[in-house]
Amino acid sequence: MVGVTTPRRLNALVVVCAVLTGLLTWQVVTWGSLSQFDIWAAKQARLLRPDREFWEVTVMLGLRGIILTLTLPLLAWRSWRDRSWTAVGGYVLVLLFETGLVGALKISVGRSFPYQGPMVIDTGLLAFPSGHGGNVVALWGFVAWYYGRRRPVLRWPLALATALFTLTVGVSSWLIRTHWPTDLAAGNLLGLIALATVIALFNAMGINPAATPSPVRAGSP
Repeated sequence: MVGVTTPRRLNALVVVCAVLTGLLTWQVVTWGSLSQFDIWAAKQARLLRPDREFWEVTVMLGLRGIILTLTLPLLAWRSWRDRSWTAVGGYVLVLLFETGLVGALKISVGRSFPYQGPMVIDTGLLAFPSGHGGNVVALWGFVAWYYGRRRPVLRWPLALATALFTLTVGVSSWLIRTHWPTDLAAGNLLGLIALATVIALFNAMGINPAATPSPVRAGSP
């Protein structure tokens, strides 16, 4: 989200992500060429025989519980220091929106996980899209955006860290066959939609994390 904060750019980003998500969904439900690519990718992961113990740890960067444990206390502390709901409130909005988008599409489409065997499309299955893929973009992305606005010197390092986490979760999930590649791509796109929408809401409300002052305590210099 570095440099993508104007209303026009945010709107364009949401539209592009929505269109791409629609295309991925169409490919999945119609057994298009991307579904065939998914099957091929899962076979390659099986042939590579990855070290599951290592990749099962790195994939946790997209696990909602782990992300909340690591980031929510930090944002809660920031909100307490600022006497403002901005940090925690924005984070919760992103979490709820991303979870809703991913959950709704999971229930609507339905797809088996690679470790379950052959690919099956059924509304009782919940592989598509990937919740891990949505979490890593939306939640880590909000933290990166929020602190990047407060401290511009951190903007690019935090953005790059979020990109690295996203790539790591994608590669890890592919190698241990917890998701098909299109599951992860769709999750990333929905996470980006949730993040961009909340940032646009902040802009519309005139909320700027960089302008949120920390209270001066008694006895402070």
